[in-house]
Amino acid sequence: MKLKKYIIMVLLTAGAVFPAGNIYSSPYELTPVTDGLLTGSGAALYGLSLYTEKIVDPLTDEEIAGLSKNDINSFDRSAADNWSPAADDWSDRVLTSLLVSPLAFLAGDEPRSDFVTIGVMYAESFIITQGLNGTVKNTVQRKRPYTYNPDVSDDDKKRDDAVRSFYSGHTVSAFNSAVFVSTVFSEYYPESSWRYAVWGTTLTAASLTGFLRYQAGMHYPTDIITGAVIGSVTGWLIPALHRPGNSNISFRVITGEENMIAVILSF
Repeated sequence: MKLKKYIIMVLLTAGAVFPAGNIYSSPYELTPVTDGLLTGSGAALYGLSLYTEKIVDPLTDEEIAGLSKNDINSFDRSAADNWSPAADDWSDRVLTSLLVSPLAFLAGDEPRSDFVTIGVMYAESFIITQGLNGTVKNTVQRKRPYTYNPDVSDDDKKRDDAVRSFYSGHTVSAFNSAVFVSTVFSEYYPESSWRYAVWGTTLTAASLTGFLRYQAGMHYPTDIITGAVIGSVTGWLIPALHRPGNSNISFRVITGEENMIAVILSF
């Protein structure tokens, strides 16, 4: 029910933003090579993230007793003092709004006619982002800030997710959606004055998501900064790879020794 409310809100807001009646030429196209590689890479990363969940080791009582926030680097240390279930809940709400924000393209004539293309691009960026994030979280197993907080129960600290801090999944997803939507809007409506508002609104919401994760005690500043950078790259790169006749960004597949295949992304 909550998701339905967000979708309706996005569509109603978008109706006032999208210009109409422009001469239209699609800025994006799907191709078998590009989309095959992106979809395959995303599926492989997501599968790897599921597989590496098996190696996650929850904290033991002895490990919890030995935790000291003085062991955290000075830049990140302040996060260990935070614990707010309310901020955690609000970060979910803001992120949900960003995740459904591409539905706003249904309000514009031009992007609506290309909605399958936009949907495929967004799905590729999402699965790549999620797969990479999950794999890194499960491999690094960084303890969340709240595990150092004496106000948090040991039961919370013993959860599998308590050692999956690096890097912030909420933040990487938020910035991926924000940059993706803003980039695609700017491509369809390069002359629209609304593009500044779209960039400002989406990036503010993404930044708020990251700040709420910090306030909740779920992530360190370095987790959030890393998520913001990676999410921004995927949100921009996936649309860029789908521009027709793009000679600046392309895939090349080469074979090497020992029956290996390398995929080269050229800029």
